[in-house]
Amino acid sequence: MIAPIPFASTVYIFAEAVLALGSEAQQDALLPAIASGKVIGCLADSEGPGAGGAAQVQTRAAQGRLSGVKIPVIYGDVATHAIVTALEDGKPGLFLVDLCATATARKLLPTLDPTRGAARLEFSGAPCERLGPAGDSEASLDKILDRAAVLMSFEQVGGADRCLEVAKIYALERHAFGRAIGSYQAIKHKLADMFVKNELARSSAYYGAWALNDSDEDLAVAAAAARIAGTSAYDFAAKENLHVHGGIGFTWEMDCHLHLRRARQLALALGGPPFWRERLVRALERRSMN
Repeated sequence: MIAPIPFASTVYIFAEAVLALGSEAQQDALLPAIASGKVIGCLADSEGPGAGGAAQVQTRAAQGRLSGVKIPVIYGDVATHAIVTALEDGKPGLFLVDLCATATARKLLPTLDPTRGAARLEFSGAPCERLGPAGDSEASLDKILDRAAVLMSFEQVGGADRCLEVAKIYALERHAFGRAIGSYQAIKHKLADMFVKNELARSSAYYGAWALNDSDEDLAVAAAAARIAGTSAYDFAAKENLHVHGGIGFTWEMDCHLHLRRARQLALALGGPPFWRERLVRALERRSMN
């Protein structure tokens, strides 16, 4: 059984946002609490169906108070703090909100991956403080998403590797017509294809990690590449792992369905594949013009 990881959003998104955009006071207050596990953070950006973005934001911030609704918010069911996109004086910005405040209401939502919850968050004058420069939420959010995409790609590579591992083990143990099914060419091809995609995703993740540490200029391209490759590898490996297991792979007895659910939910956690393909194209266009 795959255990819940309530701190994934904290590490990938919340901590990186505080590191990249937070003031010295915000970093001193939050980073030690994040490290100790006292603070669980999430990103509250979506306000329902659609591509999102500053044009769709209806949440408002005024005089240090936030009002509006965000749905769905991954880990919003357990988070103690949130980074919220909102308009202040008509300009989009990012705001830190303590979700334990009485002016915040949560409603739990069903999710594809039951080990990772989501919630509808309703703010009714909740205390907030700005994160990063005023009126610059799009650029700030892009920076957060790029950093989070690199870190999440390693989780996706790890999930894809586990799918390949258990598929190989099962293929060597399961016998049909007097032979291990792993000896049949059709199964060998599935395992080989999984391996190739996993290695491509791993290489892209390493490129992203390098850019995250050493090259801001390359980060946009590297993050999008890591995100696309990691999403593709995990989704493909989860499906092929289920196929290798055959009929038993569709039962609750096996973890195949958990990997498939997690792969699909991770694929949407920071925006779906079309969103990241477009970001990759735009980043490559900017690079070619420089």
